[in-house]
Order: sequence, then structure tokens, then C-alpha cells
Amino acid sequence: MDASKLRNSCICGNTAPYLECCGRFADPRTQWVKGKEPEDSTASASASTTATSESSTGLSFAGHKNQPAHAESEVATWHDFRHGLHELSMSLFPLRAIYQGYWDKLSKEDYPHEGLMEDAEYGRAVVENFFWDYFVQYSDARPILRTARELEGKDLRLAHDLMRWSYSPLWFYRVQERHARTAKLLNLGNQKIHTVHHAGRMPEPGAGVLLRILPFRGLEYCGHTALVFESGPSAARLESLFREGCRELGVKSTVTIRPDVHCEEWRRHGAVFLSLWRAEVYDSQVGRPRRGSLPSAPYELVVPDLQVLGVALAGRADVEPAGAGVWNLRHRGLKLARLEAKGSSLQVTLSDSAFQGTVRAWLTERLGGIAWRPEGSSEARSARDVGSGKASGIPAQARKKTLGKESMADLSNADQDAWVHAPADALNGQTPIQASLHDWGRRRLTLLLREMQQSGKDISGLQRQLGL
Repeated sequence: MDASKLRNSCICGNTAPYLECCGRFADPRTQWVKGKEPEDSTASASASTTATSESSTGLSFAGHKNQPAHAESEVATWHDFRHGLHELSMSLFPLRAIYQGYWDKLSKEDYPHEGLMEDAEYGRAVVENFFWDYFVQYSDARPILRTARELEGKDLRLAHDLMRWSYSPLWFYRVQERHARTAKLLNLGNQKIHTVHHAGRMPEPGAGVLLRILPFRGLEYCGHTALVFESGPSAARLESLFREGCRELGVKSTVTIRPDVHCEEWRRHGAVFLSLWRAEVYDSQVGRPRRGSLPSAPYELVVPDLQVLGVALAGRADVEPAGAGVWNLRHRGLKLARLEAKGSSLQVTLSDSAFQGTVRAWLTERLGGIAWRPEGSSEARSARDVGSGKASGIPAQARKKTLGKESMADLSNADQDAWVHAPADALNGQTPIQASLHDWGRRRLTLLLREMQQSGKDISGLQRQLGL
């Protein structure tokens, strides 16, 4: 994930800036007087900006100004609800040690979760799973319960709300009806229908969605997470996914799980259902990446006209410009490959070898004027040599072992292109290209490039190539 996006991302896990997402609900609602603006200018700005529909941040309620009394009450309750979620998210900061332990646990799993954190819904789901499901051994004090207990002396009503929310599981629902502010959702387990207040993120009727329904002031609201099955699986497919998750958890599909009854099942259910959604929305579409998979050597395509290439890539939702002659190919929030124009060629660097079939099919379908170089051609061998380090003159003995920090500053400018594709000990065995895809790697690369610059090397080309 881009380090700048991570620094400016919201506390709920969304990559949108804090002030555009939860920051608008940082202050508790002031006493509203009918026909008058709130006394607090910050609250006034917050209330007025809620008129804008922002599906990416989940905020789309009309402002209170010149609204009927019932509309004012509805917006006021919505603000109170979102303020409670804001306070819950803010409580993350004193729990840094526990949160780090949670991420250490995720980093040991087979799936590289950090690659999907730019998906706003996935990021929210990961943070919600931390608050609702994560536990420290020999303790049942989940973070949401700890927060509720700490708030008891400050805001007893909000603490009570958090206690009630702590019993809300991440669950499968099917949309029965959808309106501007509410939706009727069918629980696939007990078949109960819920009327849920949302913020414009509900899909069309008949679609499936994973979310937590949070009770608040006698109503039910959608939490931060709303994982929509956008591909529109049939009712039978949605039911089979739900039953598959229940089988993996070892519970009946009709049960309503509770943290105080189904302890082990509760601790796992958020991760299990999230993986089912990810497999349906991402893995089945582009392939499943694996942590620690071997890097793929870049390959090249013949480009008859670079201007034609630029026109073909411009304006596409799944192509993100990353510099002059550099583009990132994406599927939703997942980066699939890096495309870089070099001379008369287009160099393709995959984020993971699992995406190779998808990337090739995309290039073949959308860039019809570009021809593949034959596998046995001298051009293809040259491209592979660039990835392996042979073309740069690096000794064979040096290529057999990964590059350490001490050898990086000794590379000549001619070797820099080979260096970005060579595994490095200082990057935990990843190549610089792979490390540039996530925040920790980008911070480490910044330090390494700074050392190279201090030794007299020109790093401007490397910075452009790595998106730094």
C-alpha cells in the first residue's frame, strides 16, 4: 500500500482521508434548535457536508438544515451513531501493542493481506475483526469490550452501546429491498428480516452482503464494513458460500453465534467469512497470491507505437498512472502488475506469479496492436536476463545469494535495472519491486536509497522505477 495513503488514511481502515470519513463525526452532536444552526461551527460543517453522497466512505445522509422534524431527528441519531463508531476507532491508539500482535498474526498467514489494504471495505473489515474478534490468550477482553469498560466513567450510554455492539457478528445477508436510507436484509441463517439504516452502500435487491448490524437507540445500523458480492452470485451460490463458512466454523447455519457461547467459533468467524468474500470477489477473478511466493521475472511486449499505447491505457478505471511511461494495472484495490514503457517495449512486472494468466489475458484483449515476443527469441532471453542479473555483468557467485545492504551501494548505474528485480536480504528476501508494493517495504527502500545517494550514486532512476 502507498505509504502516503496509509499516513492519511482514516482510523476505520478506509484509505480515504480521515477528515473526509470519520473525522466529520469527531465531535458529539450539539443541542440542535429548530430553525437555527448548531453553535459549534465544526458541528455545523460536519452536518452540512453530509448532504454529499460518498459511497467510498459510506457517508450519505442529507443535512439537517430546512428539514422536517423527523428528518432532523433521523440525521441527529445518525450523527450520534457515527460518533460512537468514531470513538471506538479512536480507542485503537492506546492498544498499539495488541494491534501490532494482531498484525503479526496476520503476517504469518498464507495470504498477503497488506496487498489488499487499499480496498476500503477490506481494510474496514480487517480493523473491525480486530475490535470484535481478536483476543489475547488467557483473556476474553476483546478490544471492543476493553473500550466499553474504559468509557463507563466518561459516557455510560456510549459504553452500553459498545457492549451491545460486541455481540454483533459479521454475517451473510441478502438484500430484499433497498431505499435511499434504509434496506431490508434477510439473514441467511435464521431467515429474520432486518430493517437497517445505511449510507448508500447497499447493493441492488437480490445481491448478497457481509456486514455487522449494530443496534442503536431502538434502530439497526450498518457498521463500517459492507462487503458486497459485486459479481452478483445467484441465491443458490450465496447460500452455498454461507453454508461453507458454517461448516468450516463447525456451527449450524441456523445458529446465531455469540462470543460468550461460541467462544472459539466467534474468534474465527470474521476471518473465515472475509476469506470467502475475498475468494469470490478477488481470487476467482485474478488468481490467489501467496506470501513468500518466488518473484516472477519481468517479460516484454513489442510496442509498435508508444503513443498508441498511452492512448489505449488512458482513462481506464483499472489502470493507474504511476509516473512518466509507468502504469499500475489493478483489479479493484489489488495491484496486479506494473507496466513500464522502455524504448519500443512494454515491460510487465507482476505483483505475484498467480496473476500471470489474468494480466496476459488483459493485455491481449485490450492492447490488440501489441505483439508478444516469442519465448525462444533473443528479445525474450534478453528480458529474462535483465530480471536474473545476467545482462548486467553481475558475477554468477553474487547472483546466487541475495543482495545484502552492504552490497547495494556498490552497484553501478548499469546494474540498477537488474537490482530492482533481485531478492535482497535487507528486504526480507523480496525484490525492490515487490517491496515497493507495501508500506514497510517502501520505508525500507527509502532508507536504502538514501544510503546509495550518500555514497555518490544517482538514485533518480531507481526512485522513478520504484514509484518513490
